[in-house]
Amino acid sequence: LKPLSSNINFTHAFNPNPKPTRQHQQPNYGPCVKALSLDFSGSFFEGGFGGLDEDPPSTPPSGLAVEDKPEPQCPPGLRKYETMAVLRPDMTEDERLTLTQKYEELLVAGGAMYVEVFNRGVIPLAYSIKKKNKAGETNTYLDGIYLLFTYFTKPESISALEATLQTDDDVIRSTSFKIRKRKY
Repeated sequence: LKPLSSNINFTHAFNPNPKPTRQHQQPNYGPCVKALSLDFSGSFFEGGFGGLDEDPPSTPPSGLAVEDKPEPQCPPGLRKYETMAVLRPDMTEDERLTLTQKYEELLVAGGAMYVEVFNRGVIPLAYSIKKKNKAGETNTYLDGIYLLFTYFTKPESISALEATLQTDDDVIRSTSFKIRKRKY
């Protein structure tokens, strides 16, 4: 980090004995602060990777391929939604895949198009969640498997998905959002 300015001035703008003048002056209210500006070029914030004379790699590592695909246009009569579901952390991979496929099929049966599922993995929860299952047992969860569903569907089909997610014992929490286009 290279400071652009080397000093910080704090001046107090209160004058106990003001002198009357004929010129119009703006009143000074409170302290005036001159801040220190920092130059972040070549640092971590602009993609730097350590030393200042070190060049970033031009291509991503071989194991991390970034897929560049265009976002589909919203079909007429449908809206874009996202549903975040938090699953039990002790589920096996096969159970998670079965559950994911079940909800994908439920969305498609309800008229959804372009259904995408992102598995965010096991993430610690911000607070512990107590959930009672159908058998009456109460479990406390400290982390969960996060799944993000993005899709286009009719507004009426969201209620069926939400009802199914609420009654499923494998789902700790879930919420759905309508994605609005920004106007700028």
